[in-house]
Amino acid sequence: MSSRPAKSGPDLLQKQLDKLFAASPAVHFILKLDASCVNQCGRFDWISHNVSSVMGCPVSLALEPDWWLSRIHPDDQSRVITAFSQLPLRAEMYCEYRFMFHHQSGYRWLRDQRSVNGDVSNKTYEVLGSWLDITDTHAAQTRLHEREQLLRKIIETEPECVKLVDVDGNILEVNPAGLAMLQTSDPGEIVGQSILDFVAPEFKSRLHAVMRRVISGEPAVLEMEVIGAKGRKRRVESHAAPLYGPDGRVSSLLMVTRDISERADAESQVHYLAHYDLLTGLPNRALYRDRLLQAMAQAKRTSTLVAVMFLDIDHFKDVNDSLGHAIGDQLLKEIAQRIRACVRETDTVARFGGDEFGLIQTNLNTVEGTADLADRLIKEIGKPFHIEGHEIHTAASIGVTIYPFDDHNAEDILKNADMAMYKAKREGRGRYQFYIAELNKIIQQRTAIERDLRTALVKDQLRLHYQPQLDLTTGKVVGVEALLRWQHPERGDISPVEFIPVAESTGLIMPIGEWVLRTACQQARAWQDAGLPPVRVAINLSAVQFRHKNLHESITQALSESRLDPCWLEIELTESLIMKDVRTTIETLQHLHELGVQISIDDFGTGYSSLSYLTRFPISKIKLDKSFVRDVDKKDGAAIAHTVITLGHSLNMKVMAEGVETVEQLRFLREHACNEVQGYYFGRPMPASAIERMLTGSLDGLKARALDLE
Repeated sequence: MSSRPAKSGPDLLQKQLDKLFAASPAVHFILKLDASCVNQCGRFDWISHNVSSVMGCPVSLALEPDWWLSRIHPDDQSRVITAFSQLPLRAEMYCEYRFMFHHQSGYRWLRDQRSVNGDVSNKTYEVLGSWLDITDTHAAQTRLHEREQLLRKIIETEPECVKLVDVDGNILEVNPAGLAMLQTSDPGEIVGQSILDFVAPEFKSRLHAVMRRVISGEPAVLEMEVIGAKGRKRRVESHAAPLYGPDGRVSSLLMVTRDISERADAESQVHYLAHYDLLTGLPNRALYRDRLLQAMAQAKRTSTLVAVMFLDIDHFKDVNDSLGHAIGDQLLKEIAQRIRACVRETDTVARFGGDEFGLIQTNLNTVEGTADLADRLIKEIGKPFHIEGHEIHTAASIGVTIYPFDDHNAEDILKNADMAMYKAKREGRGRYQFYIAELNKIIQQRTAIERDLRTALVKDQLRLHYQPQLDLTTGKVVGVEALLRWQHPERGDISPVEFIPVAESTGLIMPIGEWVLRTACQQARAWQDAGLPPVRVAINLSAVQFRHKNLHESITQALSESRLDPCWLEIELTESLIMKDVRTTIETLQHLHELGVQISIDDFGTGYSSLSYLTRFPISKIKLDKSFVRDVDKKDGAAIAHTVITLGHSLNMKVMAEGVETVEQLRFLREHACNEVQGYYFGRPMPASAIERMLTGSLDGLKARALDLE
């Protein structure tokens, strides 16, 4: 078996190195120097063969003394020779320089890297080095640097604010125009701060959202208001674009911002001139119409009413003719102020021109509030005006229509309100008139009720009737509910459904409510003083009474004057009432509970109360609404009634069922452990004398009804 003779190890290595150097773009070399002659750095002891292809110089020439030194550009020679000759003295024994070197095709840029091999304390040592032609790279870097300098110069002289912001919103750089916009000349006050620190609060969330879009790679434009270091506000338009890092991800944001305050002011002025009256500052007819369309759309969504009014100043022309237009204009301004003082912030007051004004009332549930406003406007405008020494008396005629009762388009509604206003003028001026005759009739009836109700308080026409409440376990009368009645001298009995809303809207509910409270407490005490079994008296509080600041004082005074123990007074509140402003409700109920008064929820199951809040109210009883009692013979009604009773017991509350009218309803309530009952099955609301006879007479019949023994 034969084999080829193995090649010499060093020869093979040399050939591999030659191939490697031939393929390398860099020329490698070795210098062996004597430590005592560090300045003799110009002769190579070895240089790679690719010097001929890279440098255009044969190896033999490259090994001659000072060959490479003579080819360094004169501007670089002194610097390079000094640096390389001092290499052994450098702590890191490494250096790198760039210089121009004369190539056969002209000067080229080289990168020269050298390092010491061996201990320089020895007499001799080696320097290993390499050359790499970086002419193209140097040219590219030079161009890039020049462009960067040019771009920086452009940015510095750019009249718009230019900012570089990182992805967290911190300002990295800002140009002089940006510093000026932010009211400073010191970059230190801006750089490093969050851009959100210089934005008006109402725009912070919008800017944050825009920045998220830009970080995702989408350029964006935003109008906002910036606040300078000294507090000055400017309206600006900012264009933001993403800048990408080497990893291809957005690393920062470039924002170019320009001041558009003057443009915004001009646009605002144009908008103002197009939509507002210059004399009074009120919206004009065009804006009024737009707001009417919005109000009609909202009313349709929320099932509420919109009142539209036309108001005209009676005989205004006489003021202009007798006192002059200057005083007439001042009068219009003061009339506008009085009108605005009468309406809510959400309502619209407009001037159509001349002495004509328009109003829009929104979010109404009844027409009574509109009548109140019209009446108030007439009274306020009827008060004297004092202008430049003149006392001026005016009056107003008002036309009113209600949407959707007047179910037309906006133009027709405006015409109808205008027609109603002219009708008010024809009927004597200084008054208001509804477009729809039925509404006028309603308002007239309401006005009559208000007038007579005030008289009823003075002439003792109000009465309390009482409806018995029975315990289902014992069959005994344990309480009564006080119910208000009005015996009108001409109209007879007037239903509470008719006069209570008027009392609430006019404020009469407060003196009426206090009268009910005092009278009920005195009656409960009178029954006790007569030796009758004590019974609890329940009164209903309206929302106006419950929210009034003097509620606690009124109840305390009524109890004190009547000498009634608080435990015999029960306050009934509707479920929907207590769920408005829960925090205040809890506080008010807690005060009443500490006073010793009983608290119950009326109409329970109709107000959608939150159980989490219900457990926080100091309530002793819930009253099952009569609509559920009426339907206990139906599957769904029975389920609801049973659920409410179970819920009340689980919350340690008594449950009373109101509106009991049949024996079947009574049996259902007894079977499901309802605590108390009230309704026509046991008796209608009756005068105090009838309750007294009930308490003094035999209770067997009533007890039998309660216990279902008949």
